[in-house]
Amino acid sequence: MTWLRLLPFPLAAIVVVFALPGVFPPKDFTEYWSAAKVLAAGGDPYNGAELLPVQRQLAEELARKEGKEPEPEGKVVSLWTPPWTLPFYAPLGWLPFEAARGVWLFLQLTLLFASVELLRRTYGGAESRWFVPHLVAFAFAPTFWMAHYGQNTAFLLLGLAGFLYFRPTRPTLAGCFAALTAIKPHLLAVVGVLIVLDVFRDRGWRVLLGGALMLVVGSAVALAFNTHIFQLFVEATTRPATAETVPLKDWHVPLFAYDLRQWIDPTRFGIQFVPCAVACGLMAVSRLFRGKTWDWAEQLPAGVLVSCLYAPYGGWIFDLVVLLVPVTQLVCRARGPIGGALVVLTVVLNVAAIRPINLQDFGWYAVVTGLVWVVATVNRRFPPPLRP
Repeated sequence: MTWLRLLPFPLAAIVVVFALPGVFPPKDFTEYWSAAKVLAAGGDPYNGAELLPVQRQLAEELARKEGKEPEPEGKVVSLWTPPWTLPFYAPLGWLPFEAARGVWLFLQLTLLFASVELLRRTYGGAESRWFVPHLVAFAFAPTFWMAHYGQNTAFLLLGLAGFLYFRPTRPTLAGCFAALTAIKPHLLAVVGVLIVLDVFRDRGWRVLLGGALMLVVGSAVALAFNTHIFQLFVEATTRPATAETVPLKDWHVPLFAYDLRQWIDPTRFGIQFVPCAVACGLMAVSRLFRGKTWDWAEQLPAGVLVSCLYAPYGGWIFDLVVLLVPVTQLVCRARGPIGGALVVLTVVLNVAAIRPINLQDFGWYAVVTGLVWVVATVNRRFPPPLRP
């Protein structure tokens, strides 16, 4: 019954999503479903020219159902995640769009609240107030935007939470969970470097083994669909702009790395990777310096924050679901008036971010969330962690 008590949260979220179709249009889920259709037909799921007919037909069907005229053709919603992620999307192609979307949203929201429960147990959240971090997660702005876009970032949060929870007792299983963060390796690059360096700790090699096995299995499934899938992925990420696709280098992202590139030389996409590389190097030095005193429960929230702040691209508000790691730590451990005020501030911050504005306008969100977490940490309102 412990896990079943979480069920009302994703169910309530699903009801909200489908009760407000104007607020929650299909958006990014279209890329996963159309990629699954193209993949099942033996095509290239990374090619905008192959995705466009599927997405165009879907748009016409949805417009007809709503009694509207189809909108003028625009850019295709492209797939950008690596080939080992394709097994997550492939089953969607077997279902009609609306059914697939419902299954996907329920899965993402269920995994999100399951992840928060793992984090609550890791950080010693009181059993009598088990629902508090879940209510915060329900009101969390990135949760809203993840559902709004039909995104996949609950997988990343599960990867972080599962790794953190199982690392002390079952390192191989922890590595399997950690592999989920490779769905968007650019977003959690710093965390990835820290996990690789975990090999120097006792049984750390088992973490890497579990993660490697997961990636090998995912890659093998993708190759079974198309033996050239990795080549096609590389071509997609390096291809210049086409009539159907906006390449990664042309994204206007709400990140420091993008602003740095615009300041130095807007034509050089490689500049956006410099802050991430520096952050990875500094965190790696910190990790090696701490040696056996390294504590994942204490250090992972900082690693997640640094990863999000210095990501080379992406970093959209729906990606920031992973910030539930530091936020849940704060909620579970906050004590006294200052701790309570910080939790209230976190809730207010998220309510302010649940409103229809451009995705590029959320550059402040990770910065402010990080500042709230730092204030809580510096004020030492966190008691010692409770180990699983």
